Amino acid sequence: MEATSRAVLVSDPAEANCALVDVASLTPTAHAEACRYPLAPSLPLIIISALGADTAAESNPYLAEVARAESTAAQAHADHCVLRCAPMDVDLAQVARQIEDFSTVYGCFSGGRVPWLAVEDVLDLAAVLATEPARRAGRVYEITGHESVTVATTVDRLASALGSRADYHVLEPAQLVDALCVSVGWSLDVALRVPHHQQWIGIEHPTSPLVEQALGRPPRLLEACIAHAAASVAGPAPEPGPGTADKLAAPTKGTRS
Repeated sequence: MEATSRAVLVSDPAEANCALVDVASLTPTAHAEACRYPLAPSLPLIIISALGADTAAESNPYLAEVARAESTAAQAHADHCVLRCAPMDVDLAQVARQIEDFSTVYGCFSGGRVPWLAVEDVLDLAAVLATEPARRAGRVYEITGHESVTVATTVDRLASALGSRADYHVLEPAQLVDALCVSVGWSLDVALRVPHHQQWIGIEHPTSPLVEQALGRPPRLLEACIAHAAASVAGPAPEPGPGTADKLAAPTKGTRS
């Protein structure tokens, strides 16, 4: 890692100085890959997990799955730390897609205020942790964004950023799963996990000062998270993967492009 303290992601462990693995991913394939240890055993490991995995796992199957994966990863790698993250701007990509395509958002999010976290802040924290062993040492950090807002407010702001308007409709979990499989064409194993993930997103959590303490600056503002999500609709719609499995791999020496 160079003095820029920014992370660049690579797939070859030989080029990395730290392994970064996301166990908060909703995609079953990526989740299974995350639990395949030892992963680059000579590298320190930073585990991306979900806020609340230690306290709400009994009431939410998504968090229970994340908690098991987090434990598996931690036990298999002595030099590690855990980042239990709030919902990230990448989790808004599918919401942005619904707004862009249908001017409507369907979901079963809980009603709490969400402290949206920018994935770039997670990468910046990973860059710091990769080069400071004392900050790893098996520690667990809770990471949130700068401002907490409800999902309904988030939808309004995201629609505005897309130059559109959108209605938000609450569905029962079974309705959402059926719609994802029948109307959208997602696989059942992914669709079944979506309601639990959305309910986790709406669980209220206090904001954390950790980003500012570690990086010497506040977390990126909600507007930056909204802008990132709005920009995500420029490409084709992917198979869903709430979390960061397709965004985070391994911070290495260099500057993030």
